[in-house]
Amino acid sequence: MMRNRVFKDNEIIREAQNWLTQWLPDSWTLNERTEWRSKWGAIADQLIEITAPDGSLAKLVVEAKRTLNPKDVETVINQVRSHGEPTAMPVIEAPFLSERTREKIRNLGAGFIDLTGNAYLRLERPAVLIERSGASRDPWRIERPVRSLKGAKAARLVRALIDFTPPRGIREIAEKADIDAGYASRLIAFLEKEALITRKKRGPIEDVDWPGLLRLWVRDYSLTKSNFAYSYLQPRGISAFVDQLRSYLVNSNERCALTGSLAAARLAPLAPAALATCYIENVSGLADRLNLLPAESGANILLLDPFDSAVFERSRQSDGLTYVAPSQAAADLLTGTGRMPEEGEELVSWMKVNEAVWRAK
Repeated sequence: MMRNRVFKDNEIIREAQNWLTQWLPDSWTLNERTEWRSKWGAIADQLIEITAPDGSLAKLVVEAKRTLNPKDVETVINQVRSHGEPTAMPVIEAPFLSERTREKIRNLGAGFIDLTGNAYLRLERPAVLIERSGASRDPWRIERPVRSLKGAKAARLVRALIDFTPPRGIREIAEKADIDAGYASRLIAFLEKEALITRKKRGPIEDVDWPGLLRLWVRDYSLTKSNFAYSYLQPRGISAFVDQLRSYLVNSNERCALTGSLAAARLAPLAPAALATCYIENVSGLADRLNLLPAESGANILLLDPFDSAVFERSRQSDGLTYVAPSQAAADLLTGTGRMPEEGEELVSWMKVNEAVWRAK
C-alpha cells in the first residue's frame, strides 16, 4: 500500500503562497483572503489579488486539494469557476500534482502550484507567465506491500479488472483505471497470491476470477461506510423520485447515477425496489430541489456523496437516467441493508451468465 504524508489545507495554501511570493517581483503586491465568500455565497479556499506597479489587477480563485486525480480535474475547475468570479483564474494548489494532472489543468486554462515547485500561471493583465518544474514523482509517498483492497485507487483497479475482458497488460489496465502503473503492478501481485488473477511472468493478465475479486473487494468496501450516505423520504414514493430526478437532470450538468436496486432491476429484477439509491455530486442541492425530507427511519431514498469518481465509470444511460455499471451496483447491493445483499447475489448470478453483455472487450 502507498501512504501519503497528510497535509492540512491551510498548510498547502501557506506553502503555495510562499512560492508565489518568491516568484513575483518585489514591486508587485499580493493580497490574499482565505475562505473567501463570493457575492453569490460560494466559498473558495482562497482569493489572491495580484497588483502590478502600473495598478493593473488580476484575481486568482484558489482551490487546495490534498490529492487530485487527472479525471477529476475538469470537475474541480468547473466548481471553482462556478464561484462567480468570471475574470478570475482558477488555481489548484496541492502537495504534488502528477504530470497528467498538470497537463489537464493547463489545457483547461487554469493554473497550478504544488509544494515540490511544479507551477504554471499565465495572466494577460498584468502580464504574468510562471512555468516551473518541480518533482516528477511524489516525494511523500512511502511504498508498502499491498495487503488489502481499501481505498479509491484499489477500487479503481478492481473495477477495471472486473469490467474489461482479458488479456490486458498491466500498463493498459492501469491506464483504464487511471492509476499509477507501479501501484497497479503491486496490487496485481497481491491478487495473484490470492489466486484471483492468472498471468505468466512479465506477461499480460490472462484471466480474472471476477466473482472472487468482487467478493474480496466488498470485505473492504461498503455502500454506506465508504461513501457519505444521507437518508431521505419522498412521501409519494420511489417512482415519484425517479420522475423528479429525470426532470432535474435535464437542466443539470451534475454527474448522477442510480445504483442498488434500481440499477439491478434493469438487468436482474428480483422484487420492486424498496430503496432508491443514487450517487450525486451535490447531495444537499438535489434534496432541496426535489423537496426530499431528511429521515432517520422509514427512508425510501438514499443519496450518496461518492468516495471517488470511479463510481461513475462505465455507467450507462437509459430513458433520461444514468445507471452505474453492473460491477458497482453489485458491490453496493452486497454491502447494503435489508434485502439488498439478496438482490446483489441475483445480480452476480446474472452477470456470470451474461458476461458478453456487460464486460467491455
